[in-house]
Amino acid sequence: MIDLGLLYAAITGALLLVALGLGVRVLWGIVGDAREIRHKRRSGELEPYAEDEEYDRVLRDPDEVGGDGEASTTCPQCGAENDGAFDYCRRCASPLRPGG
Repeated sequence: MIDLGLLYAAITGALLLVALGLGVRVLWGIVGDAREIRHKRRSGELEPYAEDEEYDRVLRDPDEVGGDGEASTTCPQCGAENDGAFDYCRRCASPLRPGG
């Protein structure tokens, strides 16, 4: 007869190993992307703190932002456009409001 405790431990162990393998693969991809970006910055191919075009798309339609209609705010430190609801700049993390 099969011991159910041993079967449970074997299945759980196998699933944990699969999850660990997938997690390591994802983390290795993230590290590879970071190394590639660092290499591009060091070689001058990419300027330091270059904007990510996909991330930095500025939504002009208030319905797309969430319907609250808050105006965008320009960062006094770096000049980046930020959503009006932001307290800190999305690019340089400087406070957008006095005393922030």
